[in-house]
Amino acid sequence: MKNFEGKTALVVGGSGGIGFEISRMLFKNGANLIIHGRNLQKLEKARQKLKSEFENKPEIKIVPFDFEREPFENLQNSGLINEIQKTDILCVCYGPFLQKSLDKMSFSEWQKISLLDYALPGICVSAVLSGMKKNHFGRILLFGGTGTNFRSEFLTNAAYAGAKTGLGVLVQSVACGFSDDGITCNAILPGFTETEYQSEKILEEGKNKMPGKKLIERESIASKAEFLLKNDDLNGVLLKVDRGWSPLNAGK
Repeated sequence: MKNFEGKTALVVGGSGGIGFEISRMLFKNGANLIIHGRNLQKLEKARQKLKSEFENKPEIKIVPFDFEREPFENLQNSGLINEIQKTDILCVCYGPFLQKSLDKMSFSEWQKISLLDYALPGICVSAVLSGMKKNHFGRILLFGGTGTNFRSEFLTNAAYAGAKTGLGVLVQSVACGFSDDGITCNAILPGFTETEYQSEKILEEGKNKMPGKKLIERESIASKAEFLLKNDDLNGVLLKVDRGWSPLNAGK
């Protein structure tokens, strides 16, 4: 497909970071855009920014829901799930990062990471599939973590990496089970990327670990997302965008 005109696209976590660049790419390509975010003020700012950049485009709908403040069970009957059920293109960019060794993890941190980095994308996928099957069209894009394309060992972020590694099973299960329904499901696994959500310390550590000693740009991630969403030959792909990062070359 050349563009997304006539399609409704919803970006979970679309008001900042990588998610905002995904929102921009979809809107530029003509999608009827729905942006989810935690903060209504930030959502409105994102909407106005996109409307000012691209004239004569459809209206942008915003849907606030704070996963970390509202009871998680409220999601089931929320406006967000209602919108997801009607969308053609679903991108789940939201997923909090936690760098903590296993012996320091608390009960609440395990619960948060398991819910928000694995269960939440799964809930969104389950909510969207019926409508996509009915329309015989669907595009789903999820986001893994650096180095989570296969089972491995992690010393400082095993809980986060474990949840993100599990998304690979979800992606390839959707691709296998729903390809005959015109649905594709892929994931991008970014290397260390500069966003406003990470501290200067974590960004500096990430930069020093990356080949070339520089962080991945958000715009680069968005261009890879566009490629995956437009190409129906790509299904079940776990796309590493990390310049060949490996624990073996990290910090060289």
